[in-house]
Amino acid sequence: MSILRRLTSVIAALACIVSAMALDLPVKTLKGTKYYYYKVKKNETVYGVSKKLGLTRDEIVSHNPAADDGIKKGMVLYFPYEEYAPKPAEEVVVAEVVDTVLVDTVVSKSPSIVLMLPFGLDNAEPSRRNKLALDFYKGFLMAADTLASRKGAVELHAIDTDVDEATFKAALQRDVVKDAAVIVAPDNEDAYRAIADAALDNDSYVLNVFLVADSLYATNPRVLQANIPHRDMYRLAADAFEADYGDYIPVILRSRNGRNEKDAFVTYLVERCRNRGVSPIEISYENNLVSADIESLDVSGGQSYVFVPSSGSLAEFNKFAYVVKSLRDRVAMTVLTGEDGAELPRARVAVFGYPDWTAFRGDALDTLQKLEATVYSRFFDNFGSFDSRTLQANFRRWYGQDIIESIPSQAMLGYDTGCFLIKNLRANEGTFDPLSPRTYTGLQSTFDFDKSAQGYYNSVLYIIRYAPDGTISQRVI
Repeated sequence: MSILRRLTSVIAALACIVSAMALDLPVKTLKGTKYYYYKVKKNETVYGVSKKLGLTRDEIVSHNPAADDGIKKGMVLYFPYEEYAPKPAEEVVVAEVVDTVLVDTVVSKSPSIVLMLPFGLDNAEPSRRNKLALDFYKGFLMAADTLASRKGAVELHAIDTDVDEATFKAALQRDVVKDAAVIVAPDNEDAYRAIADAALDNDSYVLNVFLVADSLYATNPRVLQANIPHRDMYRLAADAFEADYGDYIPVILRSRNGRNEKDAFVTYLVERCRNRGVSPIEISYENNLVSADIESLDVSGGQSYVFVPSSGSLAEFNKFAYVVKSLRDRVAMTVLTGEDGAELPRARVAVFGYPDWTAFRGDALDTLQKLEATVYSRFFDNFGSFDSRTLQANFRRWYGQDIIESIPSQAMLGYDTGCFLIKNLRANEGTFDPLSPRTYTGLQSTFDFDKSAQGYYNSVLYIIRYAPDGTISQRVI
C-alpha cells in the first residue's frame, strides 16, 4: 500500500473514531432496532475491515463477539444505528482530523494544530525519513484518539513538506497555516525557518522537535525548542554527576584511534571537576582497553572510581566495558580490613555515559545493567514498561505493523507531542501558552519550557540508572 493510501486510511480511521461520523453502510431493522450491516468478503480480516470502515478492532468485536475468533466470507457484522448515525450539525465535535493535502474545507473555528512533516506523498518509494514522519503522525493521531472523549474541540491538520519549493510556499499561504495555534515543524532547516518566519507574522507558535541543536528560539519569540540546549544539558548532566559521584575519582577514557565524539562534554566535565578541586585521571588506550591500562588505579584503601568515556558509540563501549566490569567485580569481592581487623569500606566502580546508550539491547544492555551505569538523555523510554508495551501493542493493532525502531521512537514522540499540545490548548480554552500548564510528562519525553530572551526552550534532562536486577529507573532534573 502506498504511503498516500496509508496516510489517507489513517486519517479516515481516526475521523470516524473521534468525530463519530456515520458509517457508509446499508441499514436494516432487526426486532425493531436499526443496524448498519457489513457482509464480509473473501479473505478479509478484522483488521482490514476496521480500516475499511474506520472503526477500531475493539468496536467491531464489542458489537460482534464472534469476530474475536476471526471472520470469514459471508459473515455479517452489525453496528447499532443510533451509535453511528449522523450527528446534528450543531453538536460540538471533540476532535476533527483533516488532511489539508487532500481536503480544502474546514467545518469549524476550533483551535488548530498543523503538522508540517515530510510525508513524501508524491514519492514513488518512501524514504526512511518519510516513514519516520508517518510514524510520528500515527503516534500523534493515537494521542488525539486517547483524548477524544474530553471536552474541547481541537482541529488537526497535516501538510506534506517533502515537495517542491513552489508547493511549499503555497502551503504557507493556506488559511489553515495562517490560523494555526501551533505548528509542528519538519526536520528540514530551511523549511523550518520559513515556517517560523510565517508564524511570527501570524502569531502562531512553532514547535521544533526534530532539529536538536537549533537555536532559533533565541531570536524568534514564537519558537519553542523541544530539546534542551547543549549548554544546559551539559550543565545539568555535570550537576547530576557531582550529586551522584561527588566522592568518586573521575577516570576519563579516551581511545587514541576511536571516535571521541563526546569530547565537548568531557572537556566541560573535567573543567567542572577541577573547579571543585578534583583532578580526573585520564587514560588513553590503543584499540581496546586492557587490564594493564588501569592497573595503576589503587583500590587498596577503598577508593572509588567513576569511568567516563569520550564516545557514546556501541563500538567504543565494547572496547572498554569488559575490563571495567572485571574491575568492578573484583573490587566488589575484595574485603579490606584495617590494622584493628575491622572491615573498611569497599572500593566502588561506576560508569557515567550518554544518550546513545539508551538504544543498547541484548548483551550491551545486559552489560550496562551489570555496570550499574548512569546515563543522561533528553528522552527516556523504558521499553519494557507497561505503558510503553501498551502503546506498542495498540500501534500494532491500529496500523497492522510495528513501530519503526529509532532513537528516540518517532511514534512515541508523536504521541507525547500530541498529548502535550492538545492538553495545553484545552487547559487554556483554545489558546496555546508555552508556560502553563508548566510540565507535561509523557511516555518518552517531558515538556517543561523556560523563556529565553525571545522564544522558549525545554529545560528537562533525564538521568537514567541501570540496575543489575534488570530494572531501569529515571529522574527528571
